[in-house]
Amino acid sequence: MNRKKALLAAGLLAGAAALTGCTPNTTPVSTPTPGTAQEMTAQPQTTADAQATMEAGGEETPGPLSLRVDGETLDVGAVMEGDKLLLPLEETASALGWKVEREEQAEETLVRKSVQMDKDDSRISVTWVDSDNTAREITWQKDGLLIPVDTELTTIGETVYVPAAFFETAMRVRLQTDAQEVNVLTPEPQQTPPNDAQNDAQNE
Repeated sequence: MNRKKALLAAGLLAGAAALTGCTPNTTPVSTPTPGTAQEMTAQPQTTADAQATMEAGGEETPGPLSLRVDGETLDVGAVMEGDKLLLPLEETASALGWKVEREEQAEETLVRKSVQMDKDDSRISVTWVDSDNTAREITWQKDGLLIPVDTELTTIGETVYVPAAFFETAMRVRLQTDAQEVNVLTPEPQQTPPNDAQNDAQNE
């Protein structure tokens, strides 16, 4: 009788082990339900770019600087590209009183673009070739003469940016900059030196 009870107990123990996934003298192991398994595999992953941003202190790319021309704030700002200050070509020239016209001519896989700026008796022209969203063959002239500034041009959306030195050289403007704002000031009018007749009249 005792032997039958022992066999019955052993059979019950084996059955329980089969149901729970355990063997005698082992610790039960929990099997995750399908919902739990999905939660475990659906954890958010950090991209390489996000990780690099976090390691850099979480700083975002700085936005455009506020741009003012003779005290008037423009809708389009200036931008910094490395250590170089860039100003929007057409918007800045227009605010300085220049008449601005843009032309485009498509040629197969490229587009020839130009911006003409006129004021009084002066004309400034900027021309370039847009190929695969890259500006090539950039030239700029004032009254038929090359403007002695490095020819660099960047397009952001529909806005064309050129170095601030372009405006300083071609339009004789003055720049005042700080960490958040750029002021473009037209040159102060220069007094015309008196001619000989005026000097004689003053000496009489």
